[in-house]
Amino acid sequence: MSLIECPNCATDEQLSGEREGAVIVVACGRCGITWERPAAPHCDRCGSTDVVAYPVPLIERSRGTQQSITAMHIETMCRVCDAQRLSDRGEGHLPARLG
Repeated sequence: MSLIECPNCATDEQLSGEREGAVIVVACGRCGITWERPAAPHCDRCGSTDVVAYPVPLIERSRGTQQSITAMHIETMCRVCDAQRLSDRGEGHLPARLG
């Protein structure tokens, strides 16, 4: 999923939001417009709420060719739009070819 940015001026720095029921009302501090976005995790491409959150390691070289996990972030994938990526990944945290 992508980061949130203003649909009018494309800033992603001066945004604030307030939850109102099933939506979050987002306001842009730069241009002043407001818009609603669903509060539940959803696919930005198709709007589906059938999404899966996967932990993804951030890997860096710590010494020579040795690689270390330095952080983790959560990647949200849509069961419709990302079906092939989810299939390649398998059921666990390892891709099917490694699991």
